[in-house]
Amino acid sequence: MRLKSSLRRSCAVIFLLSSPALAQTDDAGPDAPDTVIVIGGRIPALAEDITSAASLVDEDDIALRGGLTLADTLRSVPGIAVSRSGGAGGLTDLRLRGSEANHVLVLIDGIEASVPLTGGYDFAHAPGFGVERVEVLRGEQSALWGSDAIGGVINIRTAGSTGSERRRVQFEAGTFGTLFAGLRASGGQGRLSGGISVSQLQTDGIDVSGLGGEEDAYQRFFASTTGSLEFGEAESIQWTARFSDFESEFDSDSDFNGLLDNTNQFSAGQQMAIGARMTLRRFGLRHDLAVNVSQDDLANYTDAAFPGKSRAQRWQAFYQPTLSWQTGGIAHQLTGLVEIERNAFDSFSGAGAGSNQSRETGNTAAAIDYRLVRGPARLSASLRQDWNDRFEDAGTWRIGAAWHFDAINGRLRASFGEGVKNPGIFELFGFFPGFFAGNPDLTPERSRGCEVGWDQTLGETGRVSITWFEADLEDEIFTDFSVSPSTARNRATQSHRSGIEIDGEADLTDRISISGSATFQRSDENGTPEIRRPEFTGSLGLNWQSRDSRWQAGLAADHTGDQLDTDFGTFTNVTLPAYTLLSARLAWQLSPTLQVYLRGTNLSEEEGMDVFGYASEGRGLFVGLHLGG
Repeated sequence: MRLKSSLRRSCAVIFLLSSPALAQTDDAGPDAPDTVIVIGGRIPALAEDITSAASLVDEDDIALRGGLTLADTLRSVPGIAVSRSGGAGGLTDLRLRGSEANHVLVLIDGIEASVPLTGGYDFAHAPGFGVERVEVLRGEQSALWGSDAIGGVINIRTAGSTGSERRRVQFEAGTFGTLFAGLRASGGQGRLSGGISVSQLQTDGIDVSGLGGEEDAYQRFFASTTGSLEFGEAESIQWTARFSDFESEFDSDSDFNGLLDNTNQFSAGQQMAIGARMTLRRFGLRHDLAVNVSQDDLANYTDAAFPGKSRAQRWQAFYQPTLSWQTGGIAHQLTGLVEIERNAFDSFSGAGAGSNQSRETGNTAAAIDYRLVRGPARLSASLRQDWNDRFEDAGTWRIGAAWHFDAINGRLRASFGEGVKNPGIFELFGFFPGFFAGNPDLTPERSRGCEVGWDQTLGETGRVSITWFEADLEDEIFTDFSVSPSTARNRATQSHRSGIEIDGEADLTDRISISGSATFQRSDENGTPEIRRPEFTGSLGLNWQSRDSRWQAGLAADHTGDQLDTDFGTFTNVTLPAYTLLSARLAWQLSPTLQVYLRGTNLSEEEGMDVFGYASEGRGLFVGLHLGG
């Protein structure tokens, strides 16, 4: 196993950083009566005012399903399907409402996390520890958030971002040679608040090829911080930063027969981002100004030889003024936006290599977002125009309405919108001479969709939601293998997606709670089912605590139905069988600040396969402890 970072070094870093930290206080947390969803609008919006389907995942949900990585936790969210290539560290894609993996805009503390090369985000490197909550906004959201938001938007919020005051140290060890250490802390003093999270995960992994060869190890170091300084009435400077360093061993198809071979390969990468935002109140307006910068570095190695590296950079800045006013009993909010974005990508594979390239793309956008509240009625409308320097410009829109039926504690909502996905740098320019050629004539993919939903409150402790959705995708970008070299093209046919999402939760007693979700959907390309889109996914979670709260237990079941994938040895589709992952957790609170726990993953040892040819992890058993609150 080749790992350049040791757990001992990381533990030392964690304890050195365990001084009091700072927390951003933009809402009262997920348990507050008036829950705020940061990505609900161009400025944070109350959940009850949002006309799109939205889900929240909190720390208890993350802990129930493991808590060290985030992808398995998000299986509990309706509409999400996870595709993981093997064990820990393997490429992990999330598809939302049957869209492509790069059709989901992923933000970490409000900063875009996708790599400009493809526009997608690899959830293999998304931590679970130190995440306070995850917001998922489903449906076409490009009118609010620009490119990539076809299936929806996911915002991962790390320590301090919800305003909670916490201190926690966690250690864990278990199956697959897994070792973990993490620290998170958040709080505030006067006008200054914020949080910090630091963690190190390393595992020997599994043999991804399934051929009985060496195990493919993985290690990840992750650190993030958020903060806010208030300097006036509802005026502040907010900042966030994150850094990730990882190494992931993997097997590849060295003889090009469509099956994995035992190969000695690994990737080493670093991801970093920093952003600042200022909020001012002047001339009767709220003014938000922000600058975000991110960079992703990746190097690949075979038998310790260096075949190539790449660097992707993104720079974003925006200004948005917001006017709020009342006319009688009607509350209005109008937000404008001017945004600039620049992406750069460099690839180097040795002196004179044909794949060596340096490319840039640029985008400028303007948008407006209008919200109205009158008694039980909610209306929203958004309009955006993007001007692109490398491909066709794009305009997008979204409208929505909701009505609260207070007499029965229900809410009816509907929304209609349009989303776009810009071509990635790889698709535009290509980086494999002789094998793949870029296509600079590509146009953005475009999706139009609608949804209708009902949200029902059940007493004081329960709720259930049901949403029907339908969408059509045009100009889908695909790889044309019928020519040599292969290239990217826009399809002439449409993709159609439709389905029903159901989710809910309830306290059955004062000590037992239950939650669940189910998604029934179809995703077809010109009438043919698309790969890696299961027609059914379902999830169930059960939590219990003793009368004195010293013991807690949880059980989760996450089901993925049959799905198609491609056997690249024969270029034919195969059916991957359905599977169910069972997870459980038992915790003993020894004192107010010390908890010992035992957790298990894939307890029934299902051989669940998300990607054809990749082995999956078997049963995992782990023991750990928490120090702090």
